Amino acid sequence: MKLREFKAKYLAKLLNLKKQLVEKYPERAERINYITDLLASKLENLRTFTLPDYLFTLHLVAKEIQEIEQLIPSEREVEELLEEGE
Repeated sequence: MKLREFKAKYLAKLLNLKKQLVEKYPERAERINYITDLLASKLENLRTFTLPDYLFTLHLVAKEIQEIEQLIPSEREVEELLEEGE
């Protein structure tokens, strides 16, 4: 999988999840919007060498909002990105 394909796939997942989370937790909408905007920005600027930072950010955010775990790519996807080396 190429990096641009990964970004598109996970940005779509993030935006869908954002909508679901705001509907589920309307009282936390401001925090959810902040976190998802942060992740979208990191995803947009993602490069192979910043992948560990992105993954660690997902790990930290998932401690606050468990549903974010859905956005953690599989080990296979990570390996494919590292092999691609963009």
